Amino acid sequence: MSEHGHDDHTHDDGHAHDHGGNQRALAVALAINTVFFVVELAGALYANSLTLLADAAHMLTDSGSLALALLAAYLATRAADRRRTYGYQRVEILGALANGVALVAIVVYVAYEAFARYGDPQPVKAVPTILVGALGLAANLAGAYVLHGGQENLNVKGAYLHLLADAAGSVAAIALGVALYFTDLYVLDVLFSLCIAGLVLYSAKDLLRESLNILLQGAPSDVAVEDVAGTLAAIDGVRDVHDVHVWALASEQYACSAHVVVEADADRDAVLERARHALGAEHGVGHATIQVETEAGDCETADFDCYAPGDD
Repeated sequence: MSEHGHDDHTHDDGHAHDHGGNQRALAVALAINTVFFVVELAGALYANSLTLLADAAHMLTDSGSLALALLAAYLATRAADRRRTYGYQRVEILGALANGVALVAIVVYVAYEAFARYGDPQPVKAVPTILVGALGLAANLAGAYVLHGGQENLNVKGAYLHLLADAAGSVAAIALGVALYFTDLYVLDVLFSLCIAGLVLYSAKDLLRESLNILLQGAPSDVAVEDVAGTLAAIDGVRDVHDVHVWALASEQYACSAHVVVEADADRDAVLERARHALGAEHGVGHATIQVETEAGDCETADFDCYAPGDD
C-alpha cells in the first residue's frame, strides 16, 4: 500500500510583474544587440577584418541567447494544457541546443578562415576596425546596463554575462585596430580572431552540455541526488529513501520523484508536507512526487526502477 504526494509552484502577481519587467529589459537588449550585429557585420566586411567577423558572430550568439531568454520569460507565463502537462518550458531548451550547434559551426568557419589567412595575411583597415569595435563595445555595455537590475532571474543573468563576455571581444577588436594603425602586422587579425572564436566555443560548450543534460533528464549540475536523498532521510518518521530521481523541466524548473519508507506509526500527511517543503527550500525543487511506503510492504515498482541513491 502506498500514498503519493504532489507539489507544484504557484505564481503570484509579484512574479507576473517580474516576468513583465524581465521581458521588457530583454526585448530592449535584444533590439540593441541585433542592430549593432548588423553594423559590425557590415564593418567586418568593409574593413576585411576576421577579428571583427568573429566578434560579430559572438554578438549574434548574444542575440540568440537574449532571444532564448525572452522566449523563456514568455513561456513561463503560459499555462500547461492537456497535451503538454508540464507546459512549454522545453521549447527554451530545444532553442538552446540549436543555438549551440550554430555556434560550433561559426567557430569552425572562423578557424578555417584564420588558418587560410595565416600564411597569407590580408590587409585590414585599422580605423574602421577601431570605430566598429568601439560601437560594438558601446552596444554590449548598453545591453548589459539594461539587464543589470534583473539578475535575480537566471535567464537574465545568463544573458547579462554573455554581453559582458562579448564586450571583451569588442575590446580585442579595438586593440587590434590600434595595433594595425601603427604597424603592418596583419597576422594579428588571425590571432585575435582565434581568441574570440575560443570565447564563442566556450559559450557553445556550456550551452550544449546544459541543454543536452536537460533533454536527457540528467540531474541539474547544482543539485546532487545524494543530497536530496539525505534531506528526505532526515525527515522525522522516515526510515529509508530509494528510487530518487531529480531532473530539470527547464533551466529554472526542477522536479523530483522518490520513494520513502516510513515508520508504522508515522503521520504520512505530515511526512509528505515536510518532504515537499524541504525539497523546495533546500534544493529548489518546484514539482515533487513522493511515494510513501511502509516497512512491512513491498515497493510496487521494485521490479523495474528501484535503486538506492549512489548505485551505478
